[in-house]
Amino acid sequence: MSNDRTERLVNLVLCLLSSRRFQTASKIARTVPGYEHDPEDKRAHEAFQRKFERDKAELRRIGVPLQSGVDPYFDTEPGYRIARSDFELPQIEFTDAEAAAVAAAARLWHQPELQSGTAQALRKLRAAGIDVESHAAAFPVKALPGTEAALSPLLEAIASRRAVAFDYLGARDETAQRRRLQPWGCAAWRGRWYVAGYDLDRAAQRVFRLTRIPGKVRLVGPEDAYTIPEGVDVLAFASEAEAHQTPSRAKVLVRPRAAWGVRRRADQIGPRRSDGDEVCFTYTDTPFTASWLASFGADVLVLEPPELVKETIACLQNLAEDRR
Repeated sequence: MSNDRTERLVNLVLCLLSSRRFQTASKIARTVPGYEHDPEDKRAHEAFQRKFERDKAELRRIGVPLQSGVDPYFDTEPGYRIARSDFELPQIEFTDAEAAAVAAAARLWHQPELQSGTAQALRKLRAAGIDVESHAAAFPVKALPGTEAALSPLLEAIASRRAVAFDYLGARDETAQRRRLQPWGCAAWRGRWYVAGYDLDRAAQRVFRLTRIPGKVRLVGPEDAYTIPEGVDVLAFASEAEAHQTPSRAKVLVRPRAAWGVRRRADQIGPRRSDGDEVCFTYTDTPFTASWLASFGADVLVLEPPELVKETIACLQNLAEDRR
C-alpha cells in the first residue's frame, strides 16, 4: 500500500471517529486530505467516488467497523461513521506466561527493518502497565540465524495482496530458478521461515523456505490482485514441507572441550584426534546449518559434505567482512 493511500485511510478513520453523526461523502471530500476535487467536474467527482469506494472496502477488509446510515435531522444523503465502542480495543491483560510469550516472540524479530515495529508494540504494552521484558528472563530465545531479507517484502506483499518474483534454490536445483508467487502467509517452523502461496507458473500451492532465496524478492503487479483462501494454515504447510526433506550427513572436527552445542547434537563422536574430535550428525537445511556452525568460529571445522563446507566458509567470510 502506498504512503499516500495509508495516510488517506488514517485521516478517513480519524474523521469518522470524530463525530457521532453520520458523515456524508460530500463532507468527507471537503475535510479529508486526499479526496480534494471539484464536485462540478464530472470526471473528477467520479474518480473521487471510485477512490472512496475502494477505501471503504479496504477499511472493512482489515476489520474497521464502518457503519452506514442517514441522519434524518441534518441530512438526507447517506453517511458513514465509526462507533468508538466498536473500534477501540478492550483493556489488555496478560498472565505471566502470556507476557513471557509476547516478549519471546518480540526477541525473534531481530531484522533491522522489523525492529521499529516490535519496539513500538512493546512500548504500547508497557504504557498499559505490562512489563513483558521482566517476564522473559526465564525464557531465553536464540535469534534466528542467517539473513531473512526476504521476510519484509513478503509481509508487505501479503498485506497488499501483490504477487512476488524471486530466485529460488531448491534442494535438488544446481542453479536458482525464477518463481512467481501469490503469497498467502509466512510462518516460522523450528527456527526456519517459510512462505506459502499460489505458484503462478506451476498453477498449484507451494511452500518455500526463505533461506533458499539467494536474492531480492520483488513485488510485481497491482494491489488486491488475488484473494487468500479461507482457512489457510501456513504453519501446517511449513511443517509438512520440512517432513519431506531428505536429510544429509555432516562430519565436523570439534576442538577439545569446546563447541558443546555441536557435541550435544551428535549421534556419533570419534575417532578422537590430537587436534579435536570428529563429530557426525544429520541435517536438512544447508544454509541454516552452515550459519549455526559458523557461529562457533574456530572451534569447529566442517569436513563433509562439500556443499556444507562451501556454505560455512561463505558465512565466515561474510562475518569477517561485517567486522571490518
